[in-house]
Amino acid sequence: MSRIVNTREVILTSDNSSEHWNAAVWDPQTGSILSTYKSAGTLSHRTLQVLSDSYIIGADLTKPRIHVWPLNSSSPVSNLRLTTPGKVTALCCTPSGSYIVAAVSEKLFLWQVCNGRLLKNLSQHYQTVNCLSFSKDGSLFASGAEDGLIFVWSLYGVLNDEHPKALRFFSHHSMPVKDLQFGHAGVRARLYSVSLDRTCNVYDPTSGLLLLVLVFDVPLTCVSINIRESDLFVGCTDGNIYRFILHEAPRGIEHHVQKDGNSKDVLIFQGHKSIVVSLSISINCLYLLSGSISGEVHVWDINSRQILRTLEHKGAITAAFFAKYYENFRVADLKPRLQLCNLQRISDDAGKESVIEVLSQNQSAADILNFDSYTESNIDTTEPGNLTSQKLLEMREEIDKLKKINTAIYQYSVNHILNKSHKDLTSS
Repeated sequence: MSRIVNTREVILTSDNSSEHWNAAVWDPQTGSILSTYKSAGTLSHRTLQVLSDSYIIGADLTKPRIHVWPLNSSSPVSNLRLTTPGKVTALCCTPSGSYIVAAVSEKLFLWQVCNGRLLKNLSQHYQTVNCLSFSKDGSLFASGAEDGLIFVWSLYGVLNDEHPKALRFFSHHSMPVKDLQFGHAGVRARLYSVSLDRTCNVYDPTSGLLLLVLVFDVPLTCVSINIRESDLFVGCTDGNIYRFILHEAPRGIEHHVQKDGNSKDVLIFQGHKSIVVSLSISINCLYLLSGSISGEVHVWDINSRQILRTLEHKGAITAAFFAKYYENFRVADLKPRLQLCNLQRISDDAGKESVIEVLSQNQSAADILNFDSYTESNIDTTEPGNLTSQKLLEMREEIDKLKKINTAIYQYSVNHILNKSHKDLTSS
């Protein structure tokens, strides 16, 4: 059996039985359990998350609450109740762990983690939200639901607008959206979605364009994209996993994927006997992780399409993904970067100005308030060979040129209007 060499990552899983534990951390190299998280209810599908480098969170399947464990402890955090307005159907958090978005039926709730404040309640979907995803820089998040609709939200807009609206709205799916994921290009990332209507769509949220529609013979249930965004993986209701090579993308927007698996741009991974509900790709793009409702989690070698090992579970998989192997997984004393508070169930803004608390590690208040530290104005623009400085110089020259043009246009317009008014007065 091949050996997996990937010491920077671990595997996190959960299932709907919770017979021995609610969630578990596995060693990808040996398939052994490194740690478990217990003493809570069964976790709902697609809600297990790593909160920054400090905590594990997951929504209860039957109760309106979110469970929290320190990374290094099997027991939940004491004296902390993350109670939600209803049973959570989807959950995600920003990469920094500062904000949590939870779906309760068709509504979305946004909390700030450090003080538990409910910042916004969003209601755009008509039916239950199945999936949520944040972009890798945390600037955007997307929601997909039973109504077949996808909304893309700007986190900045949601936080600052009194009545926020979705940045983008996509209605190309004719059946429930089962999974969606942002690519790895930050604010310019593409968005990938799959639906029971047998299509996988690729969107550009920046322009709002539908870039590609992949049509399959079976309903689709999950999606994952590697860090290079060269390989797209989709899981199906028949247990198969398709790998579509985006570098060989078709010329047209719509492409029908052949099931024979002999096409140069499509490969099939066959190993599951039931619906595939979870997919994840290792950071080095060498291994694929997949989970099914029959309780198996397979670790695949992507190049050979061989199953390297199987992680057996007692119930249907509700989450399975690669995660960074943080130091806090193995320390005796947790040193969290985040402060956690009980979640508000209703907003307390009442139309008044609100204060967002900023917590920072090893950074003074003066640095946080210094605007220049967040800009590129401190770059030495005189240094030769500095591409960034050359770009800045070119941009500044262009801005100066535009200012001169605008000034000339303004002066011409004013003179023209005044001269015309003077002639009209003289003639009258």
